[in-house]
Amino acid sequence: MRRIVMLLVFVLIIIFLFPIKERNREFSISGFTMGNIPYNIKYISNEVLLDKNEMDSILVGFNNIFSTYIPSSEISVINRSSGKIEISDSFAFLLEASKRVFELTDGYFDPTIGPLVNLWGFGPDKLINNPKQSEVNSLLKNVGLNKIVLENNVLIKSKGAYIDFSSIAKGYAVDILNDHLINKKISNFFIEIGGEVRVKGKNIKNFDWVVGIENPFEIDSNIIATASLDNLSIATSGNYRNFYEIGDSIIFHTIDPNTGYPAYTNMLSASVFSKTCFLADAFATSFMVMGFDKSKQLSSSVDEIEVMLIYYDENGNIRKYLSDGIKEKINLIN
Repeated sequence: MRRIVMLLVFVLIIIFLFPIKERNREFSISGFTMGNIPYNIKYISNEVLLDKNEMDSILVGFNNIFSTYIPSSEISVINRSSGKIEISDSFAFLLEASKRVFELTDGYFDPTIGPLVNLWGFGPDKLINNPKQSEVNSLLKNVGLNKIVLENNVLIKSKGAYIDFSSIAKGYAVDILNDHLINKKISNFFIEIGGEVRVKGKNIKNFDWVVGIENPFEIDSNIIATASLDNLSIATSGNYRNFYEIGDSIIFHTIDPNTGYPAYTNMLSASVFSKTCFLADAFATSFMVMGFDKSKQLSSSVDEIEVMLIYYDENGNIRKYLSDGIKEKINLIN
């Protein structure tokens, strides 16, 4: 009996002097932003480090700058203004980043095509429309990010110019959450907003985070590939979800800034990998307009990105192209 008591005392001393470290767990936060777009955050820690209200507050602040759906947002005020306009650091950063992608893509990525997107029925009102050539030409006169001047934090634009960052905003919001989690000393996490993803570190099993890439051929089908991400972002763009029909014609949501009409290319899906999610988001959108040949050529010349492109070849066969830097990270299914 004495031995048992002494053993218990010894165990208690050991526990007191050397407390058992709490094991890491996976914590999750989810919600909606930018209207009805879902977001999901997973992080690995031995304690709760994030609060949903905290995440929602960051995203509300983001929307108050970049949402064209909010009349009082910074971007809405800018779009109603002309001449010289003082802008926030966040707005200046995203505009500068957009200008770089605009130049690299020869204007295929252009956040000033918002009025044309609205005209074709893919804006806030979601109205099916088959506009006249004169209507397209009238709005096309104000399209061109090169027509908007940025000097430090002062933007100069004409009255008819309209900016819409919807083709890059989700990616940038992911990056902002990424920076917040890093500031909270979180080393292993997964962030996703509406399909745009950025990860850091490892998952709960100490493996790379794995994401699925949707099958562009069948809306309700499973994924076509998986990608193992190691401190990377991925953004995927495609025409397979956002379109409508007028008679025998299918109207896709990706508008060509050069013509003002929906882009009819051989691209089915573009997945872009980059360190930053806003860059992946912007190039994924651009490649859907550019077509396969131009997309392949450009992606090979931009060191910051890798790609998985799904397209029709000249014979109508479905092809998949993987850039060299991402091949080992992709697992093709079927």
